[in-house]
Amino acid sequence: MNSIKAMVVAGTASGATIQQRELGAPVRNAGQVLIGVRAASVNRADLAVRAGTHVSADATAGPTVVGLDCAGVVLDADADSGLATGDRVMTMAGGGLAEQVVVDARMPIRLPDSWSFEMGAAAVLALMTGHNALRTAGRLVPGESVLVNAARSGVGQATIRIANELGAGRVIAAVRSLRDEDFLTELGADIVVDTGSGGFAEAVLAATDGRGVDVIVDHVGGPYLADHVKAAALKGRIVGVGRLGGAEGTLDMETLAVKRLELVGVTFRTRDADEKAAIAAGVRADLIEALSEGRLDPRIDRVLPWTEVLGAQDVVASDAHLGKIVLRVSADA
Repeated sequence: MNSIKAMVVAGTASGATIQQRELGAPVRNAGQVLIGVRAASVNRADLAVRAGTHVSADATAGPTVVGLDCAGVVLDADADSGLATGDRVMTMAGGGLAEQVVVDARMPIRLPDSWSFEMGAAAVLALMTGHNALRTAGRLVPGESVLVNAARSGVGQATIRIANELGAGRVIAAVRSLRDEDFLTELGADIVVDTGSGGFAEAVLAATDGRGVDVIVDHVGGPYLADHVKAAALKGRIVGVGRLGGAEGTLDMETLAVKRLELVGVTFRTRDADEKAAIAAGVRADLIEALSEGRLDPRIDRVLPWTEVLGAQDVVASDAHLGKIVLRVSADA
């Protein structure tokens, strides 16, 4: 195949849009694997990519292909990579919304036998983000408590489940509305608190008998920094994953010092290949059993043809979904 179809960001008189174009087929080098893409998911970061405000350190020249992940079939790999032609895999992949992608051979995670490609695309980025936030950045120890803010999001849902798999003692889900309380409880949240009714930090403290939370995984950012510091336990870790509500907040340095708290920022954009590969290896090491036994099956809100990527991004922007939106990649579209 000399060329492939891909969804790329394109500038127009009315602003940035996404168009399907033909590009040169990716060329695999030693240490890489070539994947035939079957599905990719839609993430909030895709909106920033389209706007030109989300640029990774390893971005290359040329058209910006949409997508941060994908699932598909191995087309070619090194003999010693542990992967073979025909293997079904899921992986982080910059520019995943294309018929073919090339990634570091250490990145793909095998799909559980019972999973579809759509499930793999829905799960992989959330698995890697949630596991990294809890295990590596948050250094979660079995028995410790966890708070997940923006727990309704796809990554938030996965983080609740991963926290339980890693032995968290109590998992608190924080959301703007309690309309999905039953769903979050079914996922594994012990307590669901409303961040929009006032007294958020006090509710978290009450739920922990005044002790506070050991690991806080924050997808909201600045507006809740003060509450998170107040709600954190002595020697707690606040892991900043997302900034859905803004990047700036008020920090009580005195409480930070007295509680001996750690603020840890995480992103994939500034990680090198070895760091990303270590995250994938951590998911395999800690979660393979849970994956194979169905305990980490993702919730999919809907599956759309990849030609509907703009509409799918609009749904994500409006928060009118519960679970991941997945795009099915078809060579005929």
